[in-house]
Amino acid sequence: MQRGRPNKHHIEASIIGEKGCTSWKDYLKTELKWKYATWKNWKKAYQLSKEYSYIKDYGLEVSELLRVSNKSINFPSSYVDYQEYVEKLEQEKSISLSKTKQSLMEENKKLKEHLLLLQKKNIELSSELIGYTKVQNNATSQVKDLSKTLPIKSYPIADYWLAEVIRTLRLEYEIVVKKFHEKSQEASTLRREKAEVITRCELIKQRLSKTLAIPTADIERYIESECIGISG
Repeated sequence: MQRGRPNKHHIEASIIGEKGCTSWKDYLKTELKWKYATWKNWKKAYQLSKEYSYIKDYGLEVSELLRVSNKSINFPSSYVDYQEYVEKLEQEKSISLSKTKQSLMEENKKLKEHLLLLQKKNIELSSELIGYTKVQNNATSQVKDLSKTLPIKSYPIADYWLAEVIRTLRLEYEIVVKKFHEKSQEASTLRREKAEVITRCELIKQRLSKTLAIPTADIERYIESECIGISG
């Protein structure tokens, strides 16, 4: 038949129609249990084998044929040229994997160093928060004690002095409370950033494991020996 989609009569009269299918794609999927993309790959490999006889002579793999075909501008005309091109692709792949590995290792190391800085800053911030909490509690206690002990009604001067002291303490108290809230928010941000960094490190380990095709545990042991470890 001519190129293009056959009409309904031709389809029904063919082996495709006899099996109850309406198209070649449908026939592949339901009758032959093939994926359409798989058939297209084999079709392309078959066309190459018809054009270059050495493919059949040496029984070359379909997957490798397709890789060479997709990468090369002009398909190798001889088996020697084919081998040379495959070696070239392998070298390029090896270089690419090496660069990817190095890049991921460097990124992982930077993330771990950044995480250590975050952990250190978090410890310092926690200490500051404890100090601000104590100051806040002391200020509150002083305001309460002064309000109870000084005889305001009997002594106008003491009344004025107490009011000034209380006003000053309240201002200090408000500053401390504001600072306390700022530090609390900063601590929350640090905890979130720390979690994001740890998640990023885990993703990098997975990418390394997938790229290098070796167990994640081996990747982790290598990273811990080469980079700064995560603690906490």
